[in-house]
Formats: sequence, C-alpha cells, structure tokens
Amino acid sequence: MQDIMGSRRFTPPDEMSRVRDYILRRYKSRCSVRLERDALIVSVPNSAVAGTLRLEQQNLIDACGLKKRLVIRIGH
Repeated sequence: MQDIMGSRRFTPPDEMSRVRDYILRRYKSRCSVRLERDALIVSVPNSAVAGTLRLEQQNLIDACGLKKRLVIRIGH
C-alpha cells in the first residue's frame, strides 16, 4: 500500500484556492478551506465575516464555480 500511495501527489482541488482567494480579495480576511466528502468547509476568524458570507453565499458559489456544498464556520 505504501508503494502505491507513496508515489502519488495529492493536490487540493482548484475550488479550494478559488474560495480562499475570493474571500481574501473581497473581504480582506484569511480563512481555511478543507474538503470533507461532498462539502467544502470554510472557517473564518469571526462572526462578522461568517454572517456576511452567509448572506452572499450564492454569489460566492457562482463566482467560484462550486459544485460541492458550501459550509461556513466560525473559528480556525
């Protein structure tokens, strides 16, 4: 198993970097993005950013071309 998996390079999906760049560019806030099954989990540092993202969630989905479900959480 180690021989098979050891040679593979795992690169994160482009969706993750697009979401991270979008939030940094538009809201000037850092975030962490991780992939869990069929969802992108976005963690932001405070509730103000999280609330704004929830209000504009559809704009974020459209701008980044997301196919997976988007979950917004507070805290890193």
